[in-house]
Amino acid sequence: MEPHFTDILQCPLTHSDLTWLDAEQVAQLNAEIARGDLYHLDGTPARKPLGQAFASADGKLIYPVEEDIIILLPFLALTGDQEIVWSYGQSLRVEKQAIMDFYDQVGWKEEGDQFYDGARFEDLRPVTQDYLRRCHLRVNRYLPGKGTYLLDAASGPVQYPEYLTYSENYDYRICADISFRALKQAKKNVGGKGIYLLCDVTNLPLKDNTMDGIVSLHTIYHVPADEQAGAVRELYRTLKAGQTGVVVYSWGPHSFLMNLLMVPYFLLKRLLRKGTEAEASELFFHHHKPAWFRKEIQRQCHARLAVWRSVSVAFLRRVIHEKALGRQLLTLIYTLENALPGFFGRVGAYPMFTLNKPEVKVDAPIEVPGSRWEAMLEPEDFRVFENRPCQREKREHLRLHASAGVGRISRTLL
Repeated sequence: MEPHFTDILQCPLTHSDLTWLDAEQVAQLNAEIARGDLYHLDGTPARKPLGQAFASADGKLIYPVEEDIIILLPFLALTGDQEIVWSYGQSLRVEKQAIMDFYDQVGWKEEGDQFYDGARFEDLRPVTQDYLRRCHLRVNRYLPGKGTYLLDAASGPVQYPEYLTYSENYDYRICADISFRALKQAKKNVGGKGIYLLCDVTNLPLKDNTMDGIVSLHTIYHVPADEQAGAVRELYRTLKAGQTGVVVYSWGPHSFLMNLLMVPYFLLKRLLRKGTEAEASELFFHHHKPAWFRKEIQRQCHARLAVWRSVSVAFLRRVIHEKALGRQLLTLIYTLENALPGFFGRVGAYPMFTLNKPEVKVDAPIEVPGSRWEAMLEPEDFRVFENRPCQREKREHLRLHASAGVGRISRTLL
């Protein structure tokens, strides 16, 4: 039976609609696989029979479904047309392939009651647990309260109980990740409420304006540096007008607060001649400076900065200890973060980008010179332009949309 969510999916290559294939069509494709007539776009022959599948609108690109996970990475698409293989000839960038391999092989490997990723890259000691839990729950303040679809971009296995609260009042949680292993584990944690997409966050197989809310935690700084801004704008593209998305980022070595607070630690290490240990990372990452947010994200995605967590894992591990009033210090830090979320978003370790997609309505006609169409925007619809440059150009942009006969404008501010 065709899934109910087909109408929100699109082909990641052609951006056309996806079509659900019936049993007869799947049987025909399996016959082609048996004859060796179907290939992945990376040029390797298809060998695994299909159970279920989607196809692009022209039927030339096939996307398998395995264990209820829709395979929407372009290089894994199937086709019988060699010209398409030559035209699209797809493979992942080295950085993305490294991330995919790490999480399929190691990152989401369970170690006791935790995953390797959490044990390696987080501080999970009891002294930090309450602070971490409250930081996780802080995301809920910025998400829309309810909706049909919540996109969890690079969802991982949805490993913490607090993560499940993000989609409590949504009908469906779309778990999108580059790791098949992550999505298999997410199925266990999210269950039938989930829709599972194996895909690239920089090229989401989702139509414009379809998500009621978006969350993406610790994802974007693992994307190649030159694709990070595009990845954030890709999330924004899928967001419905009038809704909000949350991206948790890391300033890494550019966090003013962490550089300031860790100076005494590094001086002490130098005095004791122990050096400053540098750990080799197992993952690709690139941390942009806050100026990058202002230049590439803030205006384009109507985004604001807030704090997710102001202190880094290194700070927690080196400074926060039970016998040194660690819990009390973290309570004070959390209180300060709540009082000054924007400030700590700028100077702390982990900011949140809140993406706010405005909705502009056309409610009554006004004459537009030189056009047979008329449109009126209420005065409050222009408030989004207050204190912003190029106001005249943006107003004219809206009027041009109105002159084309647009009855409802929801994507004029991209």
